[in-house]
Amino acid sequence: MHQTIRDNLEEFLKGNKVPQELQAHLDACGECASELSLFQSQAAMLRSLQSGEMEPRAGFYARVLDRIEQEGRSSIWAALLEPSFGRRIAMASAVLVVLLGTYFVTTESSEPMNPSTAESAMTSSLPAQVSLDQDGLQQQRQRDAVLVNLAAYHE
Repeated sequence: MHQTIRDNLEEFLKGNKVPQELQAHLDACGECASELSLFQSQAAMLRSLQSGEMEPRAGFYARVLDRIEQEGRSSIWAALLEPSFGRRIAMASAVLVVLLGTYFVTTESSEPMNPSTAESAMTSSLPAQVSLDQDGLQQQRQRDAVLVNLAAYHE
């Protein structure tokens, strides 16, 4: 749209008298004339909305309030009950059970270890040049006993 039309657009849409030079430009320029006709139709629609009172259909407010109440009732548990989310949780739980079961089966030994075999396993896993003397072994046992007491402590 050309500047001359833009400057006088508001006056033209109000229905005021159009100057002769603007009318000549609109007759010569098809682009400005088509845009101006679109503006005129939009202005007419807006005037029709402005003049009449529009009331919502019967029961509109009741439906809005019912919808607000329904949406307000949803909780965190509603998300857990969604079918897609429930399937994901079930699959993740199944994978976790399989992984933990595999871990426990592969790490469990066939015979339970006695404390004496555990002690011999600890000392045998140490390199040959590092040997604990009797005092060092006694201190290690005391530390282990303190750790067990701390881990088993219940208030």
